[in-house]
Amino acid sequence: MTDIPPEHDGADLLALPDAARHQHRITKKMLAAQFEDQAPADARLITKAVASAQLVGILRPETIQVPKYQDAERAVVDVPVLEVLVAGKMSAADRTRVTELVHRSMGKPVVLLAHMPDGHTTLSLALSHVSRTDPTRSTSVIDAHVMVPAGGIEPGALHLDRLDRTDMWALYRDLVRTAAADGRPASTALQAVDAIALRRRLTDLESELITVVRDAKRAKNQQRRIELNIEARTLHAQIGHVRGNLYSTDGHHGIA
Repeated sequence: MTDIPPEHDGADLLALPDAARHQHRITKKMLAAQFEDQAPADARLITKAVASAQLVGILRPETIQVPKYQDAERAVVDVPVLEVLVAGKMSAADRTRVTELVHRSMGKPVVLLAHMPDGHTTLSLALSHVSRTDPTRSTSVIDAHVMVPAGGIEPGALHLDRLDRTDMWALYRDLVRTAAADGRPASTALQAVDAIALRRRLTDLESELITVVRDAKRAKNQQRRIELNIEARTLHAQIGHVRGNLYSTDGHHGIA
C-alpha cells in the first residue's frame, strides 16, 4: 500500500499498542473464498473491487488487556484491523457492498479502513452475529453497518483507552457508537445501533435538503419556490433535531 496519513491509518486511529500491530498482506482470494460456492457474484465483486488488502492490527485480550466476550450469538476473542485499497471505476453502491462483504467474510467484528481512489479514507464498522440457521459457517450476518469519513473523526476519539473496556464486544460497540458520531457522541447513553440509525437518518435528511434547495433555485414558478423553501426549513429543523441526538454540542457537523 502507498503511504497513508496518520489519521487514516488503522493502527494509529485506534492508538494500538506495539503488541497489537501487524503488517500482513491478505489476498483477495482469501476474502472471496467464503462466497465462491453460494454467492459467486459477491466473490467476483471482491476480486474486482479490492486492489489490495492488509492486516495492520489485531485486538486480543492479551495485547490490549480487555476480557473476551461470548454469548449465544457471538464469541469476540479478537478483532482484526484491516486496510483495503479500493479499485477505481466502482459505483458508490458497489463500494458500500464490498465493505459489507469484507465484514461478512471475516466471521467476527472487524475494523475496516477503505482507502478510496480519490484519496479519501472511509472507516467501516458493522454490528454482526454468526448465522442462526447455520452457525458452522464462518461468515457473519450484519445487523447494522456504518461508514464514516476517517478524516472527519475527532482526533484521538477512537483511541482504545477512551473506549468501554468492559469486554471485547463492549469495546467494539463503543467504537461503533463513537465513530458514528464522528468521535463526539451526544451522550454515554447513546447505544451503538441507535447511533448508526441516527447517522443514516442525518445523511438522508442532508441529501434531501441539498435536492430541495437546488430545486428551489431552479423553480420558475413562485408558488413552487415558496413550497420548496418551506420544505427546506422543515428539513433544517429535522436535521437540527437529529444532530442534537447524535452529536455533542461542542462543534458543528453537516451542511449549513
